[in-house]
Amino acid sequence: MPVLSDIMDGVLSLLFPPRCAVCNTLQEQVLCDACRTAFVPIGEPLCRQCGLPLDPKATGDEHCAECRTTPPDFDAARAAGLYRGALRTAIHHFKYAGAQALAAPLAAWARTHLVLPFTPELLCPVPLHKQREALRGYNQSGLLAEALGQEWGIPCASGILTRTANTPPQMQLPAAQRKHNVHGVFVANLDVTGRVVGVVDDVYTTGATLNECARALKRSGAARVLAITIARVTLGGDADP
Repeated sequence: MPVLSDIMDGVLSLLFPPRCAVCNTLQEQVLCDACRTAFVPIGEPLCRQCGLPLDPKATGDEHCAECRTTPPDFDAARAAGLYRGALRTAIHHFKYAGAQALAAPLAAWARTHLVLPFTPELLCPVPLHKQREALRGYNQSGLLAEALGQEWGIPCASGILTRTANTPPQMQLPAAQRKHNVHGVFVANLDVTGRVVGVVDDVYTTGATLNECARALKRSGAARVLAITIARVTLGGDADP
């Protein structure tokens, strides 16, 4: 005879049948094939440093104007897809609606579209302040870093960085204020001298947060830092996350 837990699982499946966390379609996978297919990957050409998609008709420099005038502290950044449509919805559900199960399928999809300029030795998620993480119940970047680490076979060290100030969410600020908002709020807890570190976040918007993480890692001796995100905001795309 089935145990009580099996019976309860059956009852719950009838009352709450499995659905896609993005489009709510009845099906077994947490991310359905239709939604996954609707994600728009980022391809060439792109800025060699920050990964910004470039105009395919343009010729000449392989760096965007901002990286030429104000190079970031990370050595390179790459995002898997454009922050719009189904991918934007997936990240919002993952980040704000408790759909933690999306971490694995998002990471799996990202792995197939991320072409990394160099391979990190370890992955480090962008940390939340402890108060915000307690309120949300999880750090979405930590879940992504763990999932990507499993995809690539790269260890994830979630305790490398600490966020020392509970600053206002970046999404509440205009682009011009985001850099100031996160200036100096990350500190490295471990010596990463000579290491190649991948910093993982959900969305690259202005790059301010990832840049501050890179600065903290470089101060702690990191040889190179690669910023890795599932999605990237671009001009003409959807609103900032």
